[in-house]
Amino acid sequence: MKNFGALVIKFLILSSVSNYAFASKLDLATHNSLIQKLESASGVGWSDAMLLQTNMAYRLAGLYAERARILSMDEEGRGEQIHAKKIAADRAKSVSILNKVLKSLDKETRGPALLQIAHLHILQGQPKQALAIFAQIEKSPAQYDGRTLALVEVQLGDVAFSRGELPQAKTHFEKALKIKENPRRGYCQFRIAWVNYTQGDTALAEKQLVQLLKTPQNFTSPTGVLEISFQEEVSHDLALFMAKNKITDSNLNALSSLSPENSRKKNLIFLASELDRTAQKIAALKVWKMIGSTVITFADQLERQIQVTRIEYDLGHKNGVIDEMQRSIALLKNEACVKNDECVVATQNLRRVLTDWAKAEERAPSAEVLLAFQIYVMSIDDAEIAYWGATAAYNRQQFATAFKFYDRTILLLQNIQKKSETQKKMFEGSLLGAIEVAELAKNPELRLQAYKKYLEVNPEGIKSNEVRYLIAHWYYEKNDYAQAMTAFVAIVNNPKMPMELRQKSGDLALDSEVLLKNETAIEARALQLAQALPAKKNEYLSVYRKSILNQSAAILNQAQTATYVSHLKKLDSIELKNFLPLEAKQVVKNKIELAYRLQDIEILSKNAKLYLTLKPLTVEERLMAMHHLAWIAEIRMNFKEALSLLYKMKPESKHLADYHLKIATLKELANENPTAAYENFIALSNNQVKRAFAAYQIVIFSKNPMKAYKKYESLLSHNQPLLSSAGIFVFEKSNSPQIFKSMMARKAVRNSFNGQLLSHSVLLKELSTLQSEISKAKLKGRSDNSLKKTLVMRNSMLKKLETLANRAIKQKDTSMQLIYLASVSDENSRLAKEILALPLPRGLKPNERAEYQAQVQTLVTPYQTQADAIKQKTKELWQQAIEQNSLQVLGETRVAKNKPGSRLAEQEVAFLRASAGRLGLATDLFEKISEQQQKTLSEAKSLKEKLQADPFNVSDLAKLKNLQVTLKSGPMVAYLDSRLSVIKSSGSGLKRGKN
Repeated sequence: MKNFGALVIKFLILSSVSNYAFASKLDLATHNSLIQKLESASGVGWSDAMLLQTNMAYRLAGLYAERARILSMDEEGRGEQIHAKKIAADRAKSVSILNKVLKSLDKETRGPALLQIAHLHILQGQPKQALAIFAQIEKSPAQYDGRTLALVEVQLGDVAFSRGELPQAKTHFEKALKIKENPRRGYCQFRIAWVNYTQGDTALAEKQLVQLLKTPQNFTSPTGVLEISFQEEVSHDLALFMAKNKITDSNLNALSSLSPENSRKKNLIFLASELDRTAQKIAALKVWKMIGSTVITFADQLERQIQVTRIEYDLGHKNGVIDEMQRSIALLKNEACVKNDECVVATQNLRRVLTDWAKAEERAPSAEVLLAFQIYVMSIDDAEIAYWGATAAYNRQQFATAFKFYDRTILLLQNIQKKSETQKKMFEGSLLGAIEVAELAKNPELRLQAYKKYLEVNPEGIKSNEVRYLIAHWYYEKNDYAQAMTAFVAIVNNPKMPMELRQKSGDLALDSEVLLKNETAIEARALQLAQALPAKKNEYLSVYRKSILNQSAAILNQAQTATYVSHLKKLDSIELKNFLPLEAKQVVKNKIELAYRLQDIEILSKNAKLYLTLKPLTVEERLMAMHHLAWIAEIRMNFKEALSLLYKMKPESKHLADYHLKIATLKELANENPTAAYENFIALSNNQVKRAFAAYQIVIFSKNPMKAYKKYESLLSHNQPLLSSAGIFVFEKSNSPQIFKSMMARKAVRNSFNGQLLSHSVLLKELSTLQSEISKAKLKGRSDNSLKKTLVMRNSMLKKLETLANRAIKQKDTSMQLIYLASVSDENSRLAKEILALPLPRGLKPNERAEYQAQVQTLVTPYQTQADAIKQKTKELWQQAIEQNSLQVLGETRVAKNKPGSRLAEQEVAFLRASAGRLGLATDLFEKISEQQQKTLSEAKSLKEKLQADPFNVSDLAKLKNLQVTLKSGPMVAYLDSRLSVIKSSGSGLKRGKN
């Protein structure tokens, strides 16, 4: 309700304009000049003479009042305070002058003067004096003109209205209307309408204002001037009144048509706003839409759009809000909004709609409010709204959408250098919120984006350490172990990171290396982590040690010599004190294996010896090390040392037989008697082939070969070559006919070289006997009978010798052919010589003597001819034997001293040499074989020395084996053959078996 002072001032100004119109055209300086002149003209004391000059006094009073008004408006309306004293003095002077001249004024002038005095009292804060004047005029209507009386009624009506005395107010306004001189008839009707409105009769009030506006003369002053401001006010209040009633299209059209041009849109906007304020949302929406259909400015259009959006929200039209919000934003993005304060306000109002909506649905946001947030945030840079949008999306569990809102918030805040506390919290909250919703969305790529964004824009944020860890863990989860490892290691190496995260990162960095299956990298990483994280040093060193062992295992499963070399070098540089006992033992064991494969005897020997010092060792582990050391001794051909080591071993029962066989072999190679070891082997083994060999060796090394042969003959019978060798060896030692008979009874032996030696030994013995008999059967020429007898005997012996030769020829027995034929030739020649050497018979005459000699020559010629022919044939046979090496085996057997058959071969060679001598052959075949034997022995010795320095020279091993075959060194041949077989079966390296 309007107050009394304001109403009275407004009324008095309107009612006094005509009296003081001249003053408004004068400035302060002019007023001062006029007042000074009037004061000089009338005198300072205001004498009665001056008072008679009423017009001058009346004008001076007006000048004082106007000057007070001008002073009050000084300094943009602050003059009342600045010039308070001057203003009060001028107003007091004006009242004083007017009071003094009242009695002299006529009826038409007195009323306006009293109204002016009342006005000045009000301005001075003296309303009672003003009311007293109004009451005075009302009591004495006959003394005042109709215009004054009408204005007083209007004034009293306003006072009553301001006091809430509505009936009295209405009475006063109605009285005023009855006075025909009333210059404010329109105003009275206006006030009556207000009384009705205030009393609740809004429809009547609205109707009265419509009627008032339809009468233009109600807005025309007595001077004929259109009072536009009053018309604007009435049209405005019509909008207010209409807001209380039902809105129809005709009402709206009336308001639009009755409003002054410059007030029309304002009135419609005001009506829409008032309807909105009074919760008449549908009516308000109708008005706003009507406003949109009229030609209005951009600012009005913008306001209208925002208001429509607000009303749609108030009506609960969610989809309508979305549509209107889009239209509002389209206007706000218009070029007209650039540097436009009204657009700023409009944005704030639109924002308020959205925030109100969001608060209303805070617990359960709808899809529509979330869409509204998206529409707003896409077009308007508002970090707070974006943040709230993220919250709404989060509450709807639309985590991917929430992420976009958080990302928008971050983008808008990240470049603000000096953030407020709220902005700081919002910034950090958005970064962490983005991480949270990305995780809830179960979108790995979104998570990584959130993590990286946090570190990009807030590298020193309160959660930056955790985020760095999360990034590393993200790669770990994605099986990108290389990236994960790099990120985890960076955390470990950052001393500013919390120790808990560094330790977790250390564990996962190592896990990543393990999953990458690079044991070399695991080793290096574990060692690095042990140094970087002392609290977990033992744990990482354990992994380091395990990695080394794993590398060894992997490398040992390969066949790459270069890898063996580098890893052995690494292992050899490791200090075993850093390893637990069992681990240290495994390291040494791996070194042993690598060295064995690489044929690095020095490292193998060193580590095998070291292994034996480690504790605890199982029986098998001790045996392994001992086997290696024994093997080293073997390949260095230090067989005595190998034996010494082998004696220290306690093999399992299942390997005991082979153990004794090995002992026996080494004893032979060490030139020791292996008999006991072979006997142990035979007792333990079921291998008939090896048992036969062992039996053979026992016979060879026995002090009583005959006894040993008989004991093991049945076992030897499983291997005929061994049996024949053993038999001939025993025969050579014993010359036992029983052995001979037993041997020759076996077809396999008879057809063997050993059988041939045995049979030749008997034949040669018979030949020796026959030759002895021949040599004793001398020709006796004492008488013809004696000569004839002895000659017949010699021929008979020659016949026997020839028979033996023919049998050897028939049997193609080269050796015996050469021996027999040489003997036949020799005996024929010797017989011829003996015949020629016989003395001449006594008493022969000279002519008889010549005849006798001719007879003798005839007798000798057949013997000599046969001797020469056989000799020539024998020479040819010798040449053939030499060319075909027919006697090579015999010669080699002969030079293989102490070997089975060597003695018999020696005997046979002696006969052959005698044969060759009788034939006059210059070349000694067997001497060459002996020389070759010596050369072979020398070469074998040299190769042994070389192989001791270079045990794995395959070429030299093969050469030595061939030489040993030639030398008939059985154990050495077997040993060398075994070594070569191992090398061949293991490719470039070795393959260890049970020793």
